[in-house]
Amino acid sequence: MVSGTMIVPIMDALAKILGDTLSPLQVTWGRFFFQALIMAVAIVVLYSPALLWPKRPVVHAMRGILLAIATSFFFFSLLHLPLADAIAIFFVQPMLLTLLSAIFLGETIGWHRRAAVIMGFVGALLIIKPGSDSFTLAALLPIGAALFFSGYLVVTRSVANVDHPLTMQFASGVGATIALSLGLIPGTLASSAMWGAQMPNPIEWSYLAGIGLIAAVGHLLVVIAVNRAPTSVLAPFGYVEIIAATILGWIIFSDWPDSLSWLGIAIIALSGLYVFAREQRIAKEIA
Repeated sequence: MVSGTMIVPIMDALAKILGDTLSPLQVTWGRFFFQALIMAVAIVVLYSPALLWPKRPVVHAMRGILLAIATSFFFFSLLHLPLADAIAIFFVQPMLLTLLSAIFLGETIGWHRRAAVIMGFVGALLIIKPGSDSFTLAALLPIGAALFFSGYLVVTRSVANVDHPLTMQFASGVGATIALSLGLIPGTLASSAMWGAQMPNPIEWSYLAGIGLIAAVGHLLVVIAVNRAPTSVLAPFGYVEIIAATILGWIIFSDWPDSLSWLGIAIIALSGLYVFAREQRIAKEIA
């Protein structure tokens, strides 16, 4: 779990570097194209080509589109935000997932989790700093990414045990790649540096492949961890990602969160862990 969460910020750092020369939309495309390619090879070599076709392709296509939008929002935010701040704001996702589960899945939310959700957003506001000189609308993009990622998780729950995990990852990668390919056409025809695509040079291709590889391996490590240990034990280690992002941001981009951002990061992490702990306790009581 620690290995999986520590390498994901490397993917985000590469995306931030590529943002200087390629559009974030094209970087997102590369992430899913190479992820799908790697998953296809893994499935054919380790299992059977039959696993390449999911049982519910339409639902997996929807998962891919939601994940593509979430990733695009996040990569766009990296053009303007420090790596650690963007990832910390994104970690309001457990709180958003709690809200979406109540709205779409009919789950009951007690006052404990409501309070934790509110505190999580307070933490995000401390990092975003609305009204200050450092505030930019880009600071809202990780919240948009978290919202669409939560939607992706809600849809994923509906097919959680239908297909093999590798099949699910491959299918979402294909769905995202197709959606992003279509999304890049207007910008490319208009020669837009922000919304279109261009032919990457060899170094940029290697970075794009690296992003796809890290995405695939990181997810696989987390899946292996979840299969070997209770989720309640693993959940706190997910926040190692913020630590890794802070270190990478400092080393590569000379970014370091200020004291208010650190306070916001701490509040988001504690709120997310509290929401998760309450969900686990409720699940045990129901069982």
